[in-house]
Amino acid sequence: MSSSPSTRTSIHRLRIGLALALLGGCKASASLSLNAPSDGAVELRGAAEASVRIVREGDKLTYPDAEIEFETASAELRSDTAAVIDGMAGVLRRYPELSVRIEGHTDSRGSAKANESLSARRAESIKGALIDRGIAEERLATTSFGEARPERLEPPYCHNRAESKVPPDKLDECRAIWADNRRAAFVVVAGVDTLPDDGATVSEAPASAPASRRRTSPPRRPDWALRVFTGYSTALLRRVDHHGGHLGIGVFPSQRFGANDRGYIGGGPRLHYRGLRGHEWFADGEYALSIHQLGVEGDLLVGGGSERVVALFSLRAGLGVSVLRGSEESGQVNRDATKLGGWILGGVVVLGKVAPRWSVGGHAELGALGIPGVGFAAEIGVNAAWHFGIGRRYRLKI
Repeated sequence: MSSSPSTRTSIHRLRIGLALALLGGCKASASLSLNAPSDGAVELRGAAEASVRIVREGDKLTYPDAEIEFETASAELRSDTAAVIDGMAGVLRRYPELSVRIEGHTDSRGSAKANESLSARRAESIKGALIDRGIAEERLATTSFGEARPERLEPPYCHNRAESKVPPDKLDECRAIWADNRRAAFVVVAGVDTLPDDGATVSEAPASAPASRRRTSPPRRPDWALRVFTGYSTALLRRVDHHGGHLGIGVFPSQRFGANDRGYIGGGPRLHYRGLRGHEWFADGEYALSIHQLGVEGDLLVGGGSERVVALFSLRAGLGVSVLRGSEESGQVNRDATKLGGWILGGVVVLGKVAPRWSVGGHAELGALGIPGVGFAAEIGVNAAWHFGIGRRYRLKI
C-alpha cells in the first residue's frame, strides 16, 4: 500500500529532526561517560579512558568522581561502571611498570563470612575486566576485607540493618554510608615511583582525547570446565520399565555473550555409562535383564542467567557399546548380546557457582534410547564442575 505525499513529507521532516537531535547529542556527550559491557568485551580508547579521573593518593589510585557498582548481592559489574574500569586500564597501560592489588570491601549488611566471600568475588570480577582490556594478569592481585575495613563507620541504626528496619528519616544517610563502604580500592604494589606526585591526576586529560572514537574488541576468553555428573535413569523398552543409573565425565568449553554477559553457550564431549535392570517376558519364559551402555556423547548447552546462576537447555546425543545380559528364571537359558546402541536426550540444566573454581547443579532430560530397539528414556541427576583456563573465576561459565 503506497503512502500519500503528505505522509512522505512528514516522515522526511521527522528524519531531519532526528538527525539534528542526534548531532546535538553527540556534541553534548563530551561530558558523559561511555558505557560498555561490564566484562570489557569492548575496549574503549581515548575519551572513554579519560571520562573518569584517576588520582594518586599515596600508594592508592582513586576515582573520586565515579563509582564501581555491582548488581545487588552479586559480583556482576554494572554496565555504567565500565568507564571507571576503562580509566584504570588506561592508567595501567600508560604506566607499564605499575602493579596493583585490588581490594574488595562491602557494607555491614549480611554475615561477615558472606561479605568476605562477596568482596573476594567482586575483586576477581574487576581483575577479570582489566584482563579483558589487555592488562597482564601478573600485574594484578586481589584481596578481600568484606565489612572489616569500612570507609565510614556505620551508626547502630545502619549497621547490618535492612532498609525496612532503618528509621525513615535516617534512610538516606544509611544509603550514603553503605555506598561509601561498598567499594573497590586499587593499591599500588610496584612502580609507585613512576607516578606523578601525590594528589596528581594520573589519567589522561580529556583534552588529549582524539576527535574520533575507535573501538577494538579484545578476544573473548572462554571458560573451560571438567564436569562430572551422575543420577537416576529409566527407560521404557518393549513396553517394559527398566531402572538404573548413569555416570559420566567430560571437558566443556563455554562462552558468555550478550548484554552484561547474560547469555551462555557451551558444550563438549563426555564419556557416559548407563546401567539399567528390568524383567522381560519372552516366549520361553521371564528373564532378568541387565543393560550396560558405555560410549561417547556430545552435549550442547544454550541459555543464560546471572553471574552466579544459569538455566540452560541441553541437547546431547551419544553412541556406544550396549551389553545385554539376561537369564531365564531357572538360570538354564541366557539371552546375552553385545551391540551398538545410541541415545538422544534434551532437557533443562541449572548450574550455580559455589566457589571461584567450582559449580554444582542438576539436570532433567527426556529422549530416546536405542539398545537396539528404540524406547523412551528419562534421566535426572546432579552435576559438579571444576573450572580452569583463562576465563575461570571472572564470569559464571560452567
